[in-house]
Amino acid sequence: NPVIDTLELGRFLYPEFKNHRLNTLCKKFDIELTQHHRAIYDTEATAYLLLKMLKDAAEKGIQYHDELNENMGQSNAYQRSRPYHATLLAVNSTGLKNLFKLVSLSHIHYFYRVPRIPRSQLEKYREGLLIGSACDRGEVFEGMMQKSPEEVEDIASFYDYLEVQPPEVYRHLLELELVRDEKALKEIIANITKLGEKLNKPVVATGNVHYLNDEDKIYRKILISSQGGA
Repeated sequence: NPVIDTLELGRFLYPEFKNHRLNTLCKKFDIELTQHHRAIYDTEATAYLLLKMLKDAAEKGIQYHDELNENMGQSNAYQRSRPYHATLLAVNSTGLKNLFKLVSLSHIHYFYRVPRIPRSQLEKYREGLLIGSACDRGEVFEGMMQKSPEEVEDIASFYDYLEVQPPEVYRHLLELELVRDEKALKEIIANITKLGEKLNKPVVATGNVHYLNDEDKIYRKILISSQGGA
């Protein structure tokens, strides 16, 4: 079913705001928000905020869900969104052409610290491509750590196949204490496999490989370090 993320909608409609937290937007639009972080009050305030946003979207000529998707990629809202990793595989000449198109768009029109592609553009040029859920920086894996099973199922439905990798590849998550222990890590991997079976999607064992030869490791390390990574 179609959904609207009020956080992303707020970033699209009000890019000039420094942040788009619920309490910030409610204060700016004089919407009552009592006992913030209590679910029932947050839900009510979000509903009033959504009505305000839909009215502002209509003033921009956006009235339907598909129009919203088409327009969100045209603003700079993508700069405030956290990017996720995904794997794109071309299965034919059309897919190869679309892959080159997406690479060009990500570097020319949507580059912000790293190359990015709005989901609207990915859906537009999806023909001939297989989209995989990628590594621990992908939204399926992160969803498994942070979201409900229903939310993760909805996220995973976007992908053509799901990816799992050896526990050693995820070792840094244990070191950063983002995953409790190795048992919890293996449960996440197992749950992704079960989710793929439930959704009838292939589950592929991958290695998060970024270079072919051992001597290339240093070059990748330099590139990652230059981007503020580790």
